[in-house]
Amino acid sequence: MSSPDEWSSGLADEAREEYAAAFDTEMDPLAELSPIFHGLPDPFDYFIENSVRSRDTISDPDTYGSYERTYRQWRGFIRDTTDNRHPACPRKEHVKKFIWWQREVHGNTRRTIKGKLNRLSSAYEYWQENSVMPHPPEWNPFEIARKEVSLGENNEKKYYDLSIQDLRSEFSRITNIRRRGIIGTGLKQGLRAGEICNLMIPEIDISHHELQQHYPDMGTHPAIGDHRDVIYVPSDRDGNKSSNPRILPIDDELRFILIRHLIERPQVDEPWVFLSKRTFTKMTSQSVNEEWKKEFHPKYAETEERDPITSHYGRHWFSSYWRLNYGMDREHIQYMRGDRVQPLDEFPDAIDDYLHPKYELIESTYRENIFKLNIQLRHASLS
Repeated sequence: MSSPDEWSSGLADEAREEYAAAFDTEMDPLAELSPIFHGLPDPFDYFIENSVRSRDTISDPDTYGSYERTYRQWRGFIRDTTDNRHPACPRKEHVKKFIWWQREVHGNTRRTIKGKLNRLSSAYEYWQENSVMPHPPEWNPFEIARKEVSLGENNEKKYYDLSIQDLRSEFSRITNIRRRGIIGTGLKQGLRAGEICNLMIPEIDISHHELQQHYPDMGTHPAIGDHRDVIYVPSDRDGNKSSNPRILPIDDELRFILIRHLIERPQVDEPWVFLSKRTFTKMTSQSVNEEWKKEFHPKYAETEERDPITSHYGRHWFSSYWRLNYGMDREHIQYMRGDRVQPLDEFPDAIDDYLHPKYELIESTYRENIFKLNIQLRHASLS
């Protein structure tokens, strides 16, 4: 296994320097903040007290302990391996060496390292959103390092095997309207957490007179065209992680769920379909997963054999249903998931030529066969 000093080639470092010079960007954007943080209250403790402890689903002392242990290890690593760098202001190279140290020196598994990075990134995302903190919103060294270095062998756990009856039973217990919207959209559309965060009012069309008056920009994205009761998922947005955009149908159940959510959504000058409860701005992927955990944990939390049920489970369930339960063609599932669709040369590169023929191939199949959560629709409110 290579050492951290061998990861960056001279060519990569050279290119990075050229990019920084050409676009007048910082290679180490947190460097100037580090001296200021020394002597201030610890920002990791600030995150724990103001975010972790305020989440009403986190009451297990072991959960607090996992955050505190991770931050204690990170502080110690930065103290021992850097020259007075503050742990809240790392370079991405510091994070990459921390990953190597956890993996090679301490023998941590991929899953353990991933959990520690998630906890570190959660604190950093909180600082990015907090108006009193100076962390730039476009730079997260924990996420960048995660993409550039191996976390170790991928020993996959199994997913919980929920039947449609199990899923209906669990979903029926969700009483929070916003949470029903987030989880229902994940299940019915197979969207990633980042895609749910990024969903904007113009990218969703719902045929509902009152709602359209409430949101005059609804469904106005050019990619939607003449289609009704659809969601458009672009590919050119951070967090969507998809190389291909797609249009997806909204069935009667999801339509009902979204109508109720949007009618009660805070009327703020923000374009996002789902808003942060705390700031009424764009949600984070971590916040999406917290909404899943509020409903599915501890019953379906992580075990030695099973992955926890979070937003990724919705994407897994969506894909498995169409492939295993219904037998849909693989390329049609790939389109709905936003994966690379084969064969590519069937459709030109123009976005309309790509989107609409593919959508026509899946629309009727989707609307006729999408699984039902047995939601009691109140038709009077759907006019």
